[in-house]
Amino acid sequence: MRVALALCALAACGGPGSGSEVDGGLVDGQSPDSPDAPPGCARPSLDAPWLRGQLTTNLAQLAGAPRSTATQRATARTFLSAQLMSYGWTPMRHDYPGGQNVYATIPATMGGTGKEIIVGAHFDTVAGSPGANDNASGSVVVLAIARYLADVPCRNAPVTVVLFDQEETGLFGSRAFAQQRLPADVRAVHTIDQVAWDNDGDRRFELEAPSAALEAEWRAAAQVVGVPVTKTTTQGTDHEAFRDRGFSAMGLTEEYVGGDTSPFRHQAGDTPATVNVDYLVLAAKLSAQVVLQEVAP
Repeated sequence: MRVALALCALAACGGPGSGSEVDGGLVDGQSPDSPDAPPGCARPSLDAPWLRGQLTTNLAQLAGAPRSTATQRATARTFLSAQLMSYGWTPMRHDYPGGQNVYATIPATMGGTGKEIIVGAHFDTVAGSPGANDNASGSVVVLAIARYLADVPCRNAPVTVVLFDQEETGLFGSRAFAQQRLPADVRAVHTIDQVAWDNDGDRRFELEAPSAALEAEWRAAAQVVGVPVTKTTTQGTDHEAFRDRGFSAMGLTEEYVGGDTSPFRHQAGDTPATVNVDYLVLAAKLSAQVVLQEVAP
């Protein structure tokens, strides 16, 4: 997340007591398979056997060094592209002046006309920080969603997973990517930024500036996964770039407004050793549940 977020006052950002919340109900990992899905179209369990290992391995690799300079960001793009390819998707590069996003569009398979779903996270860091939480955590959750979708044979809408460049210097990557799409053609944009710190152990996440429809989707997913969520009005990260152009967009984060957020943000100490892997797994399950419900209800 950008430094500008720190200037967000609690009263303006839906801080404690100003937002609404829900506590999880269903058992974490409950199968989300639709009971009336066509034969062969059942969705994968959120409790995928590969999930924890993939998250930790990818986070360690991505956060092995800062991703600030042009050379560092190029190395990160190579890694991200290789991961997308390993799941069976074709990685693409989106060039814009000064940077380059990495993305893959996972096509619909049901012959429908469902609108595109975009799921993204920024992969860059500030200088000198390996950015394990900010924002390798969000990036590896996006990669996990790409992996989940490899096990979804019946998809009624295309899903584009995108790793944004240069969020830390002004949302340049997400703003450039948003210009390549029309709001009328996109059902939803979900962005993920800082989802690996939970010092108080309450498993709570914040939903940043969701529309009523997106808030309802995420609250339903939170019930399935069994985590509490709070709505805030936080701006300053990639979902803002899409909302400014009229997209239905929201962000997922740890308790940034609630005060339970990493003290290592933008510092050399933001390493894999300081993230909460259990919480990161929950972030991946929560995000996947939203996307799977959208693409294969």
